[in-house]
Amino acid sequence: METIDVSNIRPLTDFRNNMKEYIKELNENKKPIVLTQHGKSAAVLLHAEKFQEMQDEIEFMRKVAQGLEDYKSNRVHSFEEAFDAVDKIIAAAEKQ
Repeated sequence: METIDVSNIRPLTDFRNNMKEYIKELNENKKPIVLTQHGKSAAVLLHAEKFQEMQDEIEFMRKVAQGLEDYKSNRVHSFEEAFDAVDKIIAAAEKQ
């Protein structure tokens, strides 16, 4: 994810008055825009693709963290055990 460019900090009132231009800008450069209200950050406007990328990255990091926790808690199986279990499932499915 890109860092926020200080030139992309804009007042909420300007966004409200020029929404179409903001959406056009997002589609062109895909950089986040910080919207301010009373001089303080209030919201961040993101291109939909960038938002989805962030969600995918967060989900990946959650899964890695869960895997590390499983490893630390010894909730793991060896490579051989995993493949033996898969082989048994395949064999059972072939008998049906």
